[in-house]
Amino acid sequence: MIWARYRRPLLFLVYFLFFFHTALWHYWGYEGVGHLGFGEFFGSMRTGIITAGTVFSIVVFLHALFFGGLFCGWFCHWGITQDIAAWIMKKAGIRPQMQHLDSKLIPWFWFIILIAQVAVFWLYNGLPTSFSFNPSATPVWTGVPRSILLICLTTIVSGFALIFLFGERAFCRCICTFRLWFSWFERIAPHKVRQIKECTSCQLECTNVCPMGVDVAAEIRDLGHVKNTECVKCHICIGACPNQVLETSLRKNNFHKDGEPQSRPAALSRSISLVQAAMAVIVVVLFGFEVGGNISLSLGFLSGFLLIHIWHTRSVTAFEIILAVLTVVGLYFKDDMNDPVSLGKGLVAITVFLVAARQLGFAKGFEFINKHTPALQVSKPLVVITLLTAVVLGGREAHTSMLIHQANAARRGNDNLTYASIMEACAGSHSDPAGAWYDLGKAQLKINQPQKACESFKKSLKIVFSPMVAGTMFELLEEFGNRDAAEGFAAWLAREYPQIDEFTFLAGNTLMEKGDIAGAEKIFNDFITRKPSHHDGYLAMGELQLKQNRIDEAEEMFNRAYTISPASSAFFMADISHRRGQFDRAEKFYEEAIRSNPPNIVVLMDQGGNFVVQGKLREAINAWKAALAIDPDFEPAKRSIAEAEADLAAKKAAILGGQK
Repeated sequence: MIWARYRRPLLFLVYFLFFFHTALWHYWGYEGVGHLGFGEFFGSMRTGIITAGTVFSIVVFLHALFFGGLFCGWFCHWGITQDIAAWIMKKAGIRPQMQHLDSKLIPWFWFIILIAQVAVFWLYNGLPTSFSFNPSATPVWTGVPRSILLICLTTIVSGFALIFLFGERAFCRCICTFRLWFSWFERIAPHKVRQIKECTSCQLECTNVCPMGVDVAAEIRDLGHVKNTECVKCHICIGACPNQVLETSLRKNNFHKDGEPQSRPAALSRSISLVQAAMAVIVVVLFGFEVGGNISLSLGFLSGFLLIHIWHTRSVTAFEIILAVLTVVGLYFKDDMNDPVSLGKGLVAITVFLVAARQLGFAKGFEFINKHTPALQVSKPLVVITLLTAVVLGGREAHTSMLIHQANAARRGNDNLTYASIMEACAGSHSDPAGAWYDLGKAQLKINQPQKACESFKKSLKIVFSPMVAGTMFELLEEFGNRDAAEGFAAWLAREYPQIDEFTFLAGNTLMEKGDIAGAEKIFNDFITRKPSHHDGYLAMGELQLKQNRIDEAEEMFNRAYTISPASSAFFMADISHRRGQFDRAEKFYEEAIRSNPPNIVVLMDQGGNFVVQGKLREAINAWKAALAIDPDFEPAKRSIAEAEADLAAKKAAILGGQK
């Protein structure tokens, strides 16, 4: 088949476009098209906002009505990731064994969560009253972990580890909810892999290469086409057939027969799948918001199986230890946002996994899978423990989700008191806890609870720190709260984040405004002690001393700052010189300040004042006109110019009168 030879280049193109889109958003600031995930379809059902992902989902679903699961075989980025992982493992000499996995508990569990989110949203907020189109409403990072290390860890857990234990495309076959949907479409889609001529020398080549574990040879023999809903139309079986017996087509032919698809014995018993699903619930509740559903569901599937293996064999293999260590260490460092370092850690983790899989193997584990798991009845205590834990955690999570929806409905109705009372108990359980605490703080300010708002802002910053957001929080507390809350928040910022100089000066200036000169002086002295080569500390201390009329001490501070950074300190040297009556010296510093920095109204106004005391009214007028060029509506400059021009006119009149 002609398309089979182009599949691999197309897969790499899709993969390139996927990450190029992500890079466009993150590195180059293009935000015209947001996340292209199927979950956007459910988001639009809640909010009424149709995104690029919603359109993408509808187009793919319409395509699936005719072509079934072809999308999974040719265009799914996660399917491609698994194919690459399988290829790397084969190149490393690791040959995974294909195990048939027919459990759909985890895909159904995730599907129920998606539907429940929509239902609960409608319950408290009603159906969308209108629809709008915003292709970039959902950021790209909604579907892709921001940390490259976390991407690599997801690849290890959902790719390499699952493939190593259960064969190619194991994630698709046992976890992916979207693959479950495409299997439904496959039931009615006319596009099938079909037999086009007699097969005379079959060596099961087509079955052996199928990444989905479909018994292609048996289905072709019995039905003349592949009816199994797991088929992703990847064309690998078509390319593997030495007699070119297979082809994809929308139309039935003479070889087509009705009947049921082939069923193969499942590698895992129902009781094992039950424990795995319970573990998936537990992991999703505990870690889902932090690492995402993909890796959480895979961790649940793997941890459930390995737990059963350890429980029934009473032993732990070296491979299991290595996998557990990699996962725990990776989750600990998952928030590493330094892309080169994060990538390096991720590649090291993948290398360690491959070496462990190659050298340590999992012989006893594979023996356990092949001989015991198909009919194993999991120990009842283990089943009870996992199920009870899943029910308790799942119930708590569902209750919290309902409370959050109820709170959001109250906020939309401007009932900030109800919103705040609910969110105080569950903001930390929100999918975006940092944003939830931030929103809670703003609501608490609206109901006159500034101290609580201060604490909420602190909790938000502890989760996701941003100097810009911290500054905005301080401004909100200062404007809508009270002085004590703002002062306390500024002091906390300076204490918690001493590496951010702006917070130190914010705390010091806040104390100065309060009149706590001693407290402010202590903060600035500590800063100078920590950073003696930083001119801002000396400038802040100098300004503080000027407020106390300690001219000599202030001048010493400004001199130190000027020695370190003349451009930044020239204005202060001009000011202190003017105060001492050294107007010529002040004039030189004003000129240096104007020459070294962008135009500044304050500097120009003070320069004009310095000219006035020297009797240089025309120079003063020129300085103030320069200030007006920056801000034509600056009234002090207009008044000063008018007064100076009036003085000049009066002097001119006096001179002319004297001449008469």
